[in-house]
This record gives sequence, C-alpha cells and structure tokens, in this order.
Amino acid sequence: MSALRDALLALLADMGVRDITEPTRLGGGSSQENWAFDAELDTLDGPVRRPLLMRREPAGGVVDTARDVEFALLRALGETDLPTARVHLLDDGTRLERGAMIVDRLPGRAHRGVLRDTDPLGLGEESRRALAGRLPVLLAAVHSLDIDAHGLTGILPAVTDPARAELDRWEGELNRVELEPHPGLREVIAWLRERIPGPGPVRLVHGDFRPANVLVEGGEIAALLDWELAHLGDPHDDLGWYTCSVYRREHFLDGRWTPADFLNSWSECSGLDIDPARLHFWQVMSAFRLAVIALTAVRAFCDRTTDRPAGPAGMIERLALRETGLLDAPSEATRRLP
Repeated sequence: MSALRDALLALLADMGVRDITEPTRLGGGSSQENWAFDAELDTLDGPVRRPLLMRREPAGGVVDTARDVEFALLRALGETDLPTARVHLLDDGTRLERGAMIVDRLPGRAHRGVLRDTDPLGLGEESRRALAGRLPVLLAAVHSLDIDAHGLTGILPAVTDPARAELDRWEGELNRVELEPHPGLREVIAWLRERIPGPGPVRLVHGDFRPANVLVEGGEIAALLDWELAHLGDPHDDLGWYTCSVYRREHFLDGRWTPADFLNSWSECSGLDIDPARLHFWQVMSAFRLAVIALTAVRAFCDRTTDRPAGPAGMIERLALRETGLLDAPSEATRRLP
C-alpha cells in the first residue's frame, strides 16, 4: 500500500470509506495533479463502489490557485443547474502533502480535439456539430448566474475594473518568470494598456472555457471541468479566450460552426450584446496570458519545481503579437518557405 493511498484512506474514513484502490495519476493538467481511484463505502443498502478523484496542488505549477477557493466555488455551484462534479472533502496539505480536494469522478471523456474532424471521441459529424452548438449555451448559463444569490461574491475576490486587474496580474507574472527579455510581449502589454475597456457588468468567468474542459458522455455534456482560473469579471474575458487565434482550430468546425455562430448563440442565450472592441481586447489578452503561462512552465522546469518538460513559447508569443494587428499574418508564399 502506497503512502498516498494510506493518507487518502485515513482522510476518507469519516465518509464511511473502508477501502480504496491504488490511486492512478491521470495525464493532462499543468496547474494541478489529478489522481483517480475507487472507494468502497458501507451504506444502509450494503457496500457501494464510488469513483472519486483527488485534485492536488503540484509541487510546482503554472497557475497559482488555492484549492480551498476552488472547493468553495464548486460547492456553491453544486446548488445550481450548472453541470459540475460534486465535491466531498478538502485537505489543507496536512494529510496529502499539498492542498487537495476529493470530488466525484464522473463518466465520460474530455479531449481538446473533440470538435476536430479527426473525431478522437468517435462522436460522428452530426454529434460533433450538436456538441459545438451546446457550448455557447453552457457558457451563457455560467455568465447568467446570479453571483450574489449564490454567494460567489463571498468566495471570489471583488473586482471593480476587471480588465486592468487581469492585465496587472499577468504582467506581474511575466516579470516574475521570464528568463530573458521578451520585447514582443512588452509591445503586447503596451497595446493592451492603451485599450483597457471601462468596467462593465461583473459576472462569473470560468477562465478556461474550451472543449478540452468539457466532459462528454454519449455526445452530451456531462460536466464543465477545471474551475481553477474562475473569477469575477467581464464575460467578454471567456469569449476572448474561446475565440482567440491560439485555439481557433480546436474550437470551431470549418465552414460549419464559426466564431460568429458561437458568439451569436451566446448573445442570444445570455441576453448580452457583443462589444467588438471589448472582445478584441480580451482576445489579445487571452493570447498574452497563454504566452505567460507557457513561460511559467519553462521557468518551473528550469527551476526543477516540476518534472514536466515545457515546450518553446515562441509560437504563442508571436500569436499574441499578431492578435494585436501589430504583426501582419505571413503570406502564403512565406508560409511555404522552408
């Protein structure tokens, strides 16, 4: 029996768990560890086997999010109609070495290429198109949630100027992690500073809304996953993240489901209008954040605080700069050059 299994079993004893399988670390997720296991519980109806998941802070991650905040948020969202995993227990690191929480492990699969024509989940053309159409409806439900009625303002930090706060946060992260100067990203920061939109309606923002974070079972959305970047802010933040150039190939179906289709559906379901200038700001901001996250991963690997190798961040940096319009897209002839 591993030390982790021992610790989990001791933590879960209060839930009536009498045994668990050996935890298995799942792939994916750079901001935290995910460990899957099954628990055997004694109930009035006899033994029950329940699939569970431990989400634990890594020794060195690329996103700094306290597990207690995510736990409180998911517990509150469990009282809404949003499809989220039920949370059970929280550990501050006393038993599980680092902050962690135990949640239900739901059936289904999540895959970043779920909408692509390679069809990694084997859904078929019609089901993939239907799934694509459900995503803006789900995001609109996130943005339509009453943050006061559900106590989210007591869980997530209050914000009066979301765009400025996010830019300050990620510029500070760049200052912390860069190992060498990145003048292109400094140009992006200057572009963003000149175009910060004024404060608007504050809503719940998922922070990483994309097909990769949707659990799919039988072609339906079983759950919206990975809330560690959630915050209160501008709903255009999520829209910019979903439609920015870095992810465009993964989020749409060529000629069948376009960014305009996504945005129009979201607007119709949420009752909110799209502000083109505000959307462009958040598209650039999203590409900038992704570039900083990539550099954070590089820094963590170089500092040996993670064992996961990080790929070069140059491509995302160029996309961030190109998103501003300061760097023209390459011509077809240039793209064909070796």
